Amino acid sequence: MKANLFESDGPYVVTSHVNPDGDAIGSVLAVYHFLIARGSTVSIFLPSPCPRNLQWLPGSEHIAVWNNTDDEKRVVANSAVIVVLDLNSLNRLESLGASIQESGATIVNIDHHMHPETFAHVQINDESAPSTTYMLADLLDFAGSDNQSAIATCLYVGLMTDTGSFRFPRTDASVMRLAADLIESGADPVKCYEMIFNVESINRTRMLGQALASMQLYHNGKLCVMTLTNDDLIKHQCTLEDTEGFVHHTLSVLGVQMGVLLIEVQGTIKCSFRSKGDVYVRDLAAKYGGGGHVYAAGARIPKTLSEVVDLVVSEASTLV
Repeated sequence: MKANLFESDGPYVVTSHVNPDGDAIGSVLAVYHFLIARGSTVSIFLPSPCPRNLQWLPGSEHIAVWNNTDDEKRVVANSAVIVVLDLNSLNRLESLGASIQESGATIVNIDHHMHPETFAHVQINDESAPSTTYMLADLLDFAGSDNQSAIATCLYVGLMTDTGSFRFPRTDASVMRLAADLIESGADPVKCYEMIFNVESINRTRMLGQALASMQLYHNGKLCVMTLTNDDLIKHQCTLEDTEGFVHHTLSVLGVQMGVLLIEVQGTIKCSFRSKGDVYVRDLAAKYGGGGHVYAAGARIPKTLSEVVDLVVSEASTLV
């Protein structure tokens, strides 16, 4: 599979999920640089913009936000191969998913999420992998490529972010060996961390303070719930993108086994679930149409903020 996965001359379309994170952007750009180095024509479409703290990555200027235009649909329809990365369902591509389904292209899916849907001609899924970029590092022969350093940087960023800066449970010796290999191939670990985590605006930092102040504990301190309203976002001149990573602070509280961030946005509540130990949140997210990993998952629930708080507190009683 490794030898012929990208044997087509293209043209290619490369994509990943709505609200992309470091693993999604790192995966998309690593494949982009790999294909470009081979002389292929590549278009990148994402259903959401590239986050600001990832726009420094090489090649990010080539990412186009999908607007469902006729020209974009023609690019997808005329592609030979569509590479779908870091997602297990075309629903996570919104209207782009429908265009991909209607195309006659060969669809390649590479992902590490649980319960993948069958939608691709070539589907490579490894639920034990810590990130999609971890899988791509094994699938892409890029040593000696003109784009070696760019590919290594993108893969490193995806690996670092999806392992929580190498602290999540799936961080093992193989992860650290891969990180070392990517550094030797050109990734700069200091720059990667600084550009992603140490470039926050004062407004986002102030909103984080408000989010931290909102935290409430339930179930003898085992559940921590953090909330933000739409008015909070407006007050601090922030977007939903600016809340990325807030939920991790819930697990830093002594005794907490499950943390939840609930954000009021456009008539629904965006829920981010995190857990540790023997508490698993993936099935809770799936119950409300979401998904993710056993320790990190998300969903959107069309209720009021107070209703979702009550719902989550009730559901968590059987988990923590």
